[in-house]
Amino acid sequence: MVCSLTLLSGCSAMQAEALGLRSSKVMKTPQQMSNLEICETYAYGRQSKHTRVAIASEWTKRGINRKYCDKIRKEWYVTKAAKALVNIEEKPASNKVKPVNSVQIQ
Repeated sequence: MVCSLTLLSGCSAMQAEALGLRSSKVMKTPQQMSNLEICETYAYGRQSKHTRVAIASEWTKRGINRKYCDKIRKEWYVTKAAKALVNIEEKPASNKVKPVNSVQIQ
């Protein structure tokens, strides 16, 4: 048990998936899913109890993109745990267009 925990802490979600450890169906509602679960179900084909449309809605609402998904899938569990301990929450970069300051013509 301790050996397997040590091995798992030194791997990423992508490596765990390759070992078959993240292959179960996601049963949570899209609003309850972590960003990683949203990525896995929407972008990488993990099965979910909910429709792809519902998951896509949450994907868009959170501003998640493929680049962000690749990054969090490759992050080691140890790194993720350390970030949780120091209360660092990483969010996807905003895709939203920033407003342009208005120009007054004289």
